[in-house]
Amino acid sequence: MTALVRTLWPYARRHRRLLTLALAAMVGEVVTALLSPWPLKFVFDSVLFVKGGGQHLRPHLGSHGVVLLVVIAAAALAIALFDALFTYVDDRSTEVVAQRSIYELRKDLFSHLQRLSVAFHQHADTRVGDLLARLSGDIQTLQDLASDGVSNLITNGMTLVTMVAVMLVLNWKLAFVSVALTAPLVVVLRTATLRMRLALRQARKQEGRVSAVLQESLTAIKLVQAYGREDYEEARVDTESSRSLAASLEAAVLQARLTPAVTILSTVATMGVTAYGVVLVVDRSITPGELLVFLGYLRGMQSPVKQLAKLAYQVGRATAGMERLNETFAEVPTVVELAGALPLSPVRGHIAFEHVTFGYVDAQPVLRDLSLEAHRGQVVAIVGNTGAGKSTLLSLLPRFYDPWDGLVTIDGVDVRDVTLASLRAQISLVLQDSLIFRSTIRENIAYGRPDASDDEIEAAAEAAGVGAIAARLELGYDTVVSERGSSLSGGEKQCIGIARAILKDAPIVLLDEPTSSMDSFTERLVMEGLEHLMEGRTAFVIAHRLATVRHADLVAVIRDGGVVELGPPAELLAGDTIFAELARTQALLGEPPRERPRRVSQAGHRRRS
Repeated sequence: MTALVRTLWPYARRHRRLLTLALAAMVGEVVTALLSPWPLKFVFDSVLFVKGGGQHLRPHLGSHGVVLLVVIAAAALAIALFDALFTYVDDRSTEVVAQRSIYELRKDLFSHLQRLSVAFHQHADTRVGDLLARLSGDIQTLQDLASDGVSNLITNGMTLVTMVAVMLVLNWKLAFVSVALTAPLVVVLRTATLRMRLALRQARKQEGRVSAVLQESLTAIKLVQAYGREDYEEARVDTESSRSLAASLEAAVLQARLTPAVTILSTVATMGVTAYGVVLVVDRSITPGELLVFLGYLRGMQSPVKQLAKLAYQVGRATAGMERLNETFAEVPTVVELAGALPLSPVRGHIAFEHVTFGYVDAQPVLRDLSLEAHRGQVVAIVGNTGAGKSTLLSLLPRFYDPWDGLVTIDGVDVRDVTLASLRAQISLVLQDSLIFRSTIRENIAYGRPDASDDEIEAAAEAAGVGAIAARLELGYDTVVSERGSSLSGGEKQCIGIARAILKDAPIVLLDEPTSSMDSFTERLVMEGLEHLMEGRTAFVIAHRLATVRHADLVAVIRDGGVVELGPPAELLAGDTIFAELARTQALLGEPPRERPRRVSQAGHRRRS
């Protein structure tokens, strides 16, 4: 519980006034709990019985007794009204603080995830579904506890302590018996809480795995159905769900056992105190009213213990969720701004990769001592076989990753010496598979410049060929596309991505296979937009198709992690070069590909070698 308080306190303390009000109301609840048995004591000791040679039942009530009874009843009603008021203020204040604190916690967690490096999000151990489970399910467990559990814990704890203190003042012997008979409840509660926490921690981990599998399966639903793997995916979900169910059931069984155990032990304690109290009443050591106060306090002590027993399950779930959240907060970006990093001044566009070495796995470099330079306004096409490191090279410029060795500079400034925001503001990026949000076409284009006017958005769209796409839709640019752009073709998504880059109007452009998903008609529409986008800007283009490469000033061929050929495309095509061979292999020159030998697979189908 202490760890939970440490996690939530930085957020809760921002609402000190409400917390102070809630704490005052909790103190009021404790006071009313202490006072609640006393009216009944006075009814017995001052109304029903009279003193004098021992306790005797009053023969008749009389006017004095009636007045006293009315006063006692009024006092009991006042105690109940104040208790209701304090409970309302406590519940309302605590709920507001809890809701606001959890809102801020979720916001901070999402912000933290947004700023973790690309290396974290692309790591094999990182699963989007599990991150979503932390943002939703794990945080929800903390919200449930903060809304109900914290108030119950403080109120019940204070009630236990104060009741024991008052009981010691009234009669220390009976108080000692009451505490001794209640102690087993605490032991049972503590043991069960520890066991439930372990089970619930495993359950929360499994729930995260279930969310990850569900997210993967639903995201790839087209692939799943195309290959008839529905049963396999159902089995995967069932396996992970079964493990989650087993852990949750273990915690539920422990909770189910705890409740009757607490009830039995509470009954034993009540009967023990009652029996000993009757002996003290008969011996005139205490009055009947005082015995009723003790029994009221004993019930008041056992009620918090029962509440704490129920709270144990909630605390266990919240603790498991908190541990997973803290695991995420403990992750640190691998790409960070240096202390004293300055904003990058408006760039001219001279870019240099100087003896760069980098890889994703230790001791397995993808780029090895690579050097490459692009002057202002040049278009550099980067070609090479799959896995040669083309996309890896471009990912170093906006600092998605930092090189192990070497430098990446813009206008002679190391990109590690400037702020990330100012660096990335100077770069427009078009990915091989343009990412589309579930929003309107207009908002997707304006994602990099949300303050752009409608005219600017539509001008960029026309330049990238999106105008023809929007014209076919009923709502035009205001058409909402489906999640990840699944309602659009690959070429249409790419057009929107290019329009987004055109609108950003950055001096550096990175294009990763910008026309790879387009048919010849769409490609012709887009090439004019690409020429407009790259005009006067420094651009790096990963491409294999001649339509894109022929507009480059330089072609850099990457092999084995280094630049093995560099020059104008016409010169490289004219010689006996690797680039010319790649061009012929991929039919970049418009020539039919050379016939390759064919072989027959074991299934009897012919396939290309």
